[in-house]
Amino acid sequence: MRNVKDTAVSTYHWTLGILRTYFFLCPIVAYFLSWNLFCNVFLTERAPWGNYFGHVLSWWQKRDDPHFLFIKYEDMKKNLTDAVRKVVDFLGMDLEDSTIEQIAEDCTFDNMRGTFENSQYKHRDFLARKGVVGDWKNYFTAEQSDAFDTAYREKLEGTGLEFEFE
Repeated sequence: MRNVKDTAVSTYHWTLGILRTYFFLCPIVAYFLSWNLFCNVFLTERAPWGNYFGHVLSWWQKRDDPHFLFIKYEDMKKNLTDAVRKVVDFLGMDLEDSTIEQIAEDCTFDNMRGTFENSQYKHRDFLARKGVVGDWKNYFTAEQSDAFDTAYREKLEGTGLEFEFE
């Protein structure tokens, strides 16, 4: 899971990449798909990919189910080794610390982006863009940020699901 603002920015760039790469005439559509238009649609129930809040809450309802593990992107960025350790524990594996540390190193954003860049897949250029927390500040106007904050409070307050935005 990832905070709603960075998810919106990431989804915007992913959508542009998909449109430019895979669909005839869609590079023209991508040219006209502004951040402002995308941002407004992202918060609605009408978004083609569904509503962010409904999606995360549908999974969050399963938080006590022992078959699901929830890790937030922001937590992985803070300490990837701890996130890998959580996955290892969840899977009931017994790995040495050196192995866990190597997995974490191999899974850093820069290493994974390098793997994508050296792959044959057409979408390699936009699948791993920046990998930072807080890039939303480079896109959102104050009004957009307020609208997302309001939606965040209305939809997630009292659920126990909280995200960091910086």
